[in-house]
Amino acid sequence: MKVLSAIEFFSGIGAFTEATYGSNLKVIAAFDQSSVANQVYKHNFSLLPVQRNLDSISSLEIPQADLWWMSPPCTPFSVRGRRKDENDTRARSLLNLMNLIPHSWPELILLENVCGFVGSNVHGLLCSTLDACGYAVRGVNLCPSQFGIPMRRPRYFMAASRVALPKVLMDPPEFVREPIANFLMAEPSGELRLGDHVISRYGKGFDVLDPDKVDSVAICFTSGYGKCMRASGSVVRCADGGLRYFAPEEIIDLLGFSSRFTFPGHIDLQSRLHLAGNSVDVRCLRHLLGFLGIGS
Repeated sequence: MKVLSAIEFFSGIGAFTEATYGSNLKVIAAFDQSSVANQVYKHNFSLLPVQRNLDSISSLEIPQADLWWMSPPCTPFSVRGRRKDENDTRARSLLNLMNLIPHSWPELILLENVCGFVGSNVHGLLCSTLDACGYAVRGVNLCPSQFGIPMRRPRYFMAASRVALPKVLMDPPEFVREPIANFLMAEPSGELRLGDHVISRYGKGFDVLDPDKVDSVAICFTSGYGKCMRASGSVVRCADGGLRYFAPEEIIDLLGFSSRFTFPGHIDLQSRLHLAGNSVDVRCLRHLLGFLGIGS
């Protein structure tokens, strides 16, 4: 099987590279402006992403590759970001990459974002650009819960190809949901405990999960998890009745990263929570790659 080269834009901690294990894809370059995320990426994949703001990158700075993977900032298209769309400065990087497509001509382009991306002006511009360049485009909404994972993280995935694509990107088959307890550490760090003053002030707004309940499902984690007290992810009820955050290692387990993935020891807890909450679901990626015939 032919080995395809890929570039991971907005690489974060490397969910796309994680998803390519055992496939005919080889990530040859990655780009992210976070030095901390890049350290985690290199620690796990032996490739140091280029620390670069993509707002002004040129085609000359991007190596030729068969596939582009993009997971651009979702804030311009989310309720929390007030859906400023193309007027949000965080949309500039994707808009710039769109302009580079006719210069680089990757055979396949894959993108992930919040479901609110569909119907936005930026989504319309991207579809117009791809259509003008002769790409076939398909989209599908995927969520870890469709794979039996007790977590809701609905996301829109787009595939654009210069060759024919299936008429529909299929949903995965039904899976039996695993209990949340399967993803929790036996002895989590005491750093994860919420102080009484935090619970007193914000407790009514927390989504609290009881590990003993088989129907417990975590809500979507965000990059603000552990810092933002509202709607940034669920918390766990401890055996003594207290509350704690999910550990970063628990979040990446829910997201489908393998046990070989680790955070470097010098990365502090808040940074690990931020990076984990901002990542992409690996199972959804593998499903998409497999359906397109380029997975394992």
